[in-house]
Amino acid sequence: MFDLLQPPKGWLAKLDGRTKLLMFLTYALTVLFTKPTTYGSWLVLSSLLVAMLIAARVPVKWVLVRISPVIPFIGLGAIGLLFGGSKETFAQVTVKMVLCVGAAIWLSATTPFTQLLDALRKLKVPSLLTIMLSFMFRYLFVLAEEAMRMSRAYLSRCPRKQTMKDAFNIGRLAGALMLRTYSRAERIYLAMLSRGFDGEFRTISFQRMRFADFAILLAFVVVLAAIVFATHR
Repeated sequence: MFDLLQPPKGWLAKLDGRTKLLMFLTYALTVLFTKPTTYGSWLVLSSLLVAMLIAARVPVKWVLVRISPVIPFIGLGAIGLLFGGSKETFAQVTVKMVLCVGAAIWLSATTPFTQLLDALRKLKVPSLLTIMLSFMFRYLFVLAEEAMRMSRAYLSRCPRKQTMKDAFNIGRLAGALMLRTYSRAERIYLAMLSRGFDGEFRTISFQRMRFADFAILLAFVVVLAAIVFATHR
């Protein structure tokens, strides 16, 4: 059975992270800069995205689970139509948002987050940004771990179904969770300093740009350019 927590392993996963990141950025920029009424380009770009997901062996369930957070925003846009909104604007925002999120799902399915960080470093993205992303990624798990520990402790002392009367206690727990997470993050940072951390991550990278990476990236850019040229004539 396919694990929704683990990304699929296709041949695209073997490509260099910079290749996949540049493909994603090129695709997203192409989608964002399409004209509002070029429905043909949206259709072709959608077909290209489906082909990318199929090539990456991404199951439909994986895509649906990760695209579901976009649905509330689409619903808000639909509600805006009831108050005199433009149908063209709604269609443009919805299609572009879905396509960009779909491309992000493709990127996350083929590239681990640590590989993305390595790709950002090699693309000369400011080190402060990559360090902040690294810490954010690490402390999300710290926050989740602290939340699970506090939830187990609370349920062991209050083993009953929660009601609205418990909202005050849950709110206090949320505040305590943030304080405990901040305290633990500070201890982690002090531990890193004691081990010689100087504000720069030094990792051993095994990613290499090969001929296949350059060929696939060039072919992808050519395909996008052909789509834009054919649909904007």
